[in-house]
Amino acid sequence: MKFYNLNTEFTFGKFEGSTVRQIIDLQHSYLDWCAINLDHFYISETLIEEIKKIQPAFTISAEGQKKLTDKYAKWENEQDDDNDYNEQDDYNARDDYNDQTDWSNYNDDLDMDQQSLEFWNQF
Repeated sequence: MKFYNLNTEFTFGKFEGSTVRQIIDLQHSYLDWCAINLDHFYISETLIEEIKKIQPAFTISAEGQKKLTDKYAKWENEQDDDNDYNEQDDYNARDDYNDQTDWSNYNDDLDMDQQSLEFWNQF
């Protein structure tokens, strides 16, 4: 999903190359059409209020508003899924690695590039 602002340039459609600000003057109803028909298109409530200040006749239909709300909820849910990092899994993976690796040839007094040949051969 792409979050649009007043200066976002359209890279598709009949207004390709135009910014949201320009489309407001040309055909503001196109933004409602985009909200309804394009999965990637999202404008926030804040932007809608900004647009209304510039073009008081601008409205988002009930269908457009529902689509925007649904798109945002889906995007938010995907963000939560991406952030489901489990630190315990990371520790477990590290412990498994350490349990399976013979560290007896490791010398803490040496830099990693000065470790013994036996140390490097264990990998």
